[in-house]
Amino acid sequence: MPVVTITGLIGSGTAEIGPAVARSLGVDYVDRMILAQAAKKIGTTVAAVAERTERSPSLGDRVAGFMRNVLERSAMAGGGADPYFGGGLDALLVREYRDLPLEGEISDDSLSDAHLAEVTRAVINELAASGAIVIAGRGANVILADQPGVLHIGLVSALEKRIERIVEREKLDRTAAERFVAENDKARNAYFKRFFQVKPNDPSHYHVMVNTDWLEIDETAELIVLAASKLTGP
Repeated sequence: MPVVTITGLIGSGTAEIGPAVARSLGVDYVDRMILAQAAKKIGTTVAAVAERTERSPSLGDRVAGFMRNVLERSAMAGGGADPYFGGGLDALLVREYRDLPLEGEISDDSLSDAHLAEVTRAVINELAASGAIVIAGRGANVILADQPGVLHIGLVSALEKRIERIVEREKLDRTAAERFVAENDKARNAYFKRFFQVKPNDPSHYHVMVNTDWLEIDETAELIVLAASKLTGP
């Protein structure tokens, strides 16, 4: 079973389709919110959690362990300050694109763009190395571009449809939803350009691009699962 990355414009269905694909494949699903939850556990080792509760470590525990190991290897452990990782390290992993600090806004010189990107790559690579998993966003498709057995899916949708979804999902009025989408689109483009020097909607970064205006969530998930099975073979 392959690793699957799913990347899409805000409101294109990633938040709904990603978990549906993971359920169908019987694998873990990781997105920004799961990374944020795991980050809160970063001071606790997976072994300690498992020993204390006498249970197998959860996905959140395992992801927290990945993050902690990466921080230790990058000599950034002990940063300790809020939020979670201290002075900006959380930015690429757990924040909305529109909430990322601008270039030059991170005061700690050790947290340069290059260092932030390095740690983000390390965490995503650890997740992929852990086995079959669905990873949403965070530039995972670019980070894992050269790894065999990884399927990259891009989701696209018309602006009007995306705004409608955000109105419903975020409980916003039309004007606020339009602003929400516009801000996220701009920030997402800036994120990929700043940290990966690519355009996020470039089809060359994906095995398959799906227009979610034409397919329902379950249909899109089925298509992705089929593509995953073709990638791994019989």
